[in-house]
Amino acid sequence: MDLLKNFITEVRENDMLWLLEAKPGLFAMVEDAEENSYIPVWSSENEAVSNISEDWEEYSVTNMNIAEFVGWMNELHEDQIGIAISTGNGGQMLPMPALAMKQLFKGASIDNEEDKKLVGEEYYDEEWAEGIPDNWEEEYLDSLDDEEN
Repeated sequence: MDLLKNFITEVRENDMLWLLEAKPGLFAMVEDAEENSYIPVWSSENEAVSNISEDWEEYSVTNMNIAEFVGWMNELHEDQIGIAISTGNGGQMLPMPALAMKQLFKGASIDNEEDKKLVGEEYYDEEWAEGIPDNWEEEYLDSLDDEEN
């Protein structure tokens, strides 16, 4: 899971990530075998460009800062759309729920009051809004190891 750590580190350092966009607000999407939808993201412009395939040849590379990306995660969650982190290995992706992505970037400026309005007071969870602990990598990687065994 070094790929996930490297992705998070690089995106945080640059305060942006990269997506493929057909037109303003219409981003490339992928589906898994269970027909779950994901928006692929990359930690660098070069990686995004190198992943433009025949399916996405009309798409252009665009960037999004972390704060905007984090703010978008509630909407994607409601639409049941996740995020697919590019692993750089022949187009393979690491799928993540939108809310997990939001928590991974908890250091970004998150407007909790705006979140409450978007999600609704009755559904808002203070613990979730605080993000995950700094040692998330160890716990997350351990849970993946458990799933594989």
